[in-house]
Amino acid sequence: MNEDRVRLTVVAGVAEIHLSRPAAGNAIDPEMVESIDEAVRAVEADDTVRSVLVTAAGPAFCVGGDLRFFRDRIDRLHEDLSSMIGTWHRSTLRRLSELRVPVVAAARGGIGGGGLGLLWGADVVIVSDNAKLATGFTRLGMTGDGGSTWHLPRLVGMRKAQQLALRSTPVEAEEALKLGLVSQVVSDDRLEETARAEAVELASGPTWAYGRIKDLLRESGERTYADHLVAELDAMLDGAERSDIREGVIAFVERRRPEFDGR
Repeated sequence: MNEDRVRLTVVAGVAEIHLSRPAAGNAIDPEMVESIDEAVRAVEADDTVRSVLVTAAGPAFCVGGDLRFFRDRIDRLHEDLSSMIGTWHRSTLRRLSELRVPVVAAARGGIGGGGLGLLWGADVVIVSDNAKLATGFTRLGMTGDGGSTWHLPRLVGMRKAQQLALRSTPVEAEEALKLGLVSQVVSDDRLEETARAEAVELASGPTWAYGRIKDLLRESGERTYADHLVAELDAMLDGAERSDIREGVIAFVERRRPEFDGR
């Protein structure tokens, strides 16, 4: 993992994936893709991780693809896009969204292009009041990546998704909150503190249940209502013998805070 691109730390069950290319707005180049992918794979394989926090250095979370890199290699654009987006889509973003633990993203400033995929893969998105989201692709003559054309219709509806994607309309933080693109807006000086507190709280929660809830939500659009009710039943029964459920029920009756171990 190239620490000039990404740094990974795990403390008390919270894994932090920190984008560390601030001078370039954390723009995505091949090394950034490989480093984020390596970090996500490491989190995926670490049984001690109970929540993930995605942060970034500098005034911009991630401005999207590194256009200077593409300009300097414009005759190899097809090859570079195939390699970078292939990993970004088939591995990085898919794995991030399917992690068995909650993912919190903390973002400020510009969040654009394929970098939006890091927000779409999170379960909780906290942004600073100076954040601005934009797909930006049509200004480059591109269709787009990062999963925006899948997530936007589900988050904001088709008409608004068409506006955001076709016109590359930027969205300020408060509007993003109203549209349901983000979970919370805080002042810039409180961003890391708020997001870290959220990740720490989630790390003390019922980890197995969080994972199954993520599955159920993600798969809800693939089933009929009747089939989904069966899936909910199966999940409840799968958890019936788990220690966290026993602890949760007993703690509730005893009027105390549950102490979940994640199992």
